[in-house]
Amino acid sequence: MSQAVIVVNPQAGAGAARVSALSEQLSGRLVAQGMSLKKIAFGDDERALPSWQQRLQAALEIETTQVFVLGGDGTLLAVASQLLGREVPLGIIPLGTANLLARDLDIPLRPETAVEVLTDRPIVKAIDVGSVNGQLFLCASMIGLTTALARTREAVRGRGPFQAVVRFIRKALLLLWRYPYHRLRIQIHGEHLRVETRALVITNNPIGSAVRPYPHRKRLDSGLLGLYGVHQGPLWELPRLALRLLHGDWAQDPRIFQQQARRLRIETRQERELVIMNDGERLRLKTPLQYEIRPLALQVLTSNDDRSAQSV
Repeated sequence: MSQAVIVVNPQAGAGAARVSALSEQLSGRLVAQGMSLKKIAFGDDERALPSWQQRLQAALEIETTQVFVLGGDGTLLAVASQLLGREVPLGIIPLGTANLLARDLDIPLRPETAVEVLTDRPIVKAIDVGSVNGQLFLCASMIGLTTALARTREAVRGRGPFQAVVRFIRKALLLLWRYPYHRLRIQIHGEHLRVETRALVITNNPIGSAVRPYPHRKRLDSGLLGLYGVHQGPLWELPRLALRLLHGDWAQDPRIFQQQARRLRIETRQERELVIMNDGERLRLKTPLQYEIRPLALQVLTSNDDRSAQSV
């Protein structure tokens, strides 16, 4: 009898009660298909042994054919890092704020529907994985102002909608006024690009032109990283840049730079630590930062029909 593993994040934004109900819905559908189940709670007390990672690795040795994750992009990243190199697909039940990977895989954002779709003859698709100094990301790695804005967003989460918006805008304006520029040298395609920027984003596969409300990647298997940043310039130009992002013609703006490559290296004048945010997870890494793509390193479940995909 094949086994499915369900990794549940009780702290997911949907709330504990809904997470529990979704877990039961998923379990019922898998058991009806003749599968045995193992449930693992993500983020259990790290002092407890075995850890959730150890329990997952043990389960993977016992005819596990699928792993499902109920959580957001950060939870997905942590679980996916345990699956690299294994022919065990990852099923995504989106419970986060942005759910970027689910969006790009066209997985329904309503989690109850995602459960139905991913247990009704899904297909397996291999996708690329990005890494920086050995640390993985499935969606994007951010440096600079974007990491500070993401931390601000997390700080206001849980407040009333109006209060959260007001506090976020106020903190964002302060950051825009005070946040320093990074002087970076980017080695790409054998050349060196020198930039002064407040924000740099490296994506696992290039993004499309439309950013409404989230950037979208047309492919997850191109074998390329996307590099995006904004050159130093006056603050009063930011509204214009924001409008160009919304209209989808930002690529022609002289203040925005972009590149695509299989690998790139980011250097500072002196070796130092930079705050990096990989799929919403905050890290401190020493420069130089070595980015690379790992082609087709992760298998995922999706409902999209694709000639290169394989039925489960």
